[in-house]
Amino acid sequence: MKRIWTLLALSILGSAVFVSAESMKGTISDKMCGADHKGHDPVQCTAMCIKNGSQYVFVMGKDKVIDIENQKDGKIAAQLAKGAGRSVTLMGTMSKDGKSVKVDSITTN
Repeated sequence: MKRIWTLLALSILGSAVFVSAESMKGTISDKMCGADHKGHDPVQCTAMCIKNGSQYVFVMGKDKVIDIENQKDGKIAAQLAKGAGRSVTLMGTMSKDGKSVKVDSITTN
């Protein structure tokens, strides 16, 4: 009987899908401006928009704007502030629909 339960547990664990963090390159911006800061300096513009209540976003490519799920986490918030308006490498897990990312870490390029 013990052997059956062990085999059952192993088969369930073996079929589980594990999502791991992936490396993504892009830019930290704000939701109001997205990928286009209308000719303004991206670093200053992002900082001002965040100060005025906008949320951080991650921009991949020229125009794919992705929400950041855990931007209120203290560690992540500090990394976002440091990378605001700059090119970064983000380690995180993309949502299934590709509209948001849960950030593990951000490195400024």
